[in-house]
Amino acid sequence: MADGWATKRARACVSCALRLLCAVDSRWLDVSISLSMYSLVWRTFSWSLDAFDTDVSTLRDTSTWVIHGTNIMSYLGLLLLVFFPPVYIVQTIVLTLRAHPAHFVDHIFVCAQFVVAVLTTISNFSGTVDLVLVPLVSDLLLHVWQWCAVLSACVAVLALPLYITASGPRVWHMLWLPCVVCSASASDLSLVLQAQDASSLLSLGFVMWGASIIPGVCFAVGHIRRSLRSFELPTLISPLSVVSQLALGIMALGVQSKRVWGGTVGPATAPLLLGELAMAAGAVLGLVLWAASAAWFVNAHVLVAWMQWSHGSSGWSISVCKVAYPVASFTMATIYVARVWSARSALVCSQFLIAYLSFVLLIVPVARAAVSTARLIRRMCKKRVTSDRRLPTYGTIQSM
Repeated sequence: MADGWATKRARACVSCALRLLCAVDSRWLDVSISLSMYSLVWRTFSWSLDAFDTDVSTLRDTSTWVIHGTNIMSYLGLLLLVFFPPVYIVQTIVLTLRAHPAHFVDHIFVCAQFVVAVLTTISNFSGTVDLVLVPLVSDLLLHVWQWCAVLSACVAVLALPLYITASGPRVWHMLWLPCVVCSASASDLSLVLQAQDASSLLSLGFVMWGASIIPGVCFAVGHIRRSLRSFELPTLISPLSVVSQLALGIMALGVQSKRVWGGTVGPATAPLLLGELAMAAGAVLGLVLWAASAAWFVNAHVLVAWMQWSHGSSGWSISVCKVAYPVASFTMATIYVARVWSARSALVCSQFLIAYLSFVLLIVPVARAAVSTARLIRRMCKKRVTSDRRLPTYGTIQSM
């Protein structure tokens, strides 16, 4: 009896462990990226207010709760990011019993998603590093960025062969997203580096941005053509993640290039200060890419609303994490447009986008949890009523 009880207990423990392993998937990275990106949006917005008058910048004095909230979200995202890799490796070893090409493609997409999560965390925390800790943290962040750059390049090299050989619909432009995010995070990381290291990092950032713009835009356009058949909002706005990050990356690189290369003279064909040249090029290219993102953001929502009104399709079914990152990327690009071009209209648009993003990340999950709880309570009440009806009464007992 004791041996049988011990065997049942061991089986129950193994079953519980396997269920926990199955519960850890790429959605953990989606939540980590969404939390880090949301806190990064708020921090970038507060920093960009310095470009305007004091009437706007005084808003920061009344938003201490926002600072505490973004700090909590940042550390929650970091905790999920640190916890994910070892559990996912164990899950891959234990649950993958045989090699299959589809599994390899899935692992490549998870690797790309993990790189994006790490780079977003670097961008989120690089601006909050204490000056005393800069010499200690900068080397660590630089080595992490270098490894992420290598992984991003490997994923980008494998993207085209996988696209040709793999079967099934996939979001292929996401394989070039790590290179784009790597170029954008290089500008944030240059804030905590020495001048020579920051110059080399910005050069690599421009190289990775240039290497990813053509395939990223081409596959984003191809995804738009395929998504016009579904009329679902998460699928329609997914290309905003790549295009908006391209706009954000070139503008952020231009802003930091002006700081790092301020006294460097450009080539003989353009005898201007290299920082001013990079700033001007980044501002113009970023504005063009942001305009393309803004046009598709508006068109996607108008299309979903039109199909809802005319055909009654349910395109407004929001997957929180799949909507959060494209909208957050577009919000970051809008904030940089307001900062680089000193456009107050773009600042107002960024405030609207932050409110929209807050609705998606905060109100929608709470509303869904409330609806699920209400349905559960209703089912429990119905079961209790039916069980009470089935109980024998005193008269039936006497007749029996």
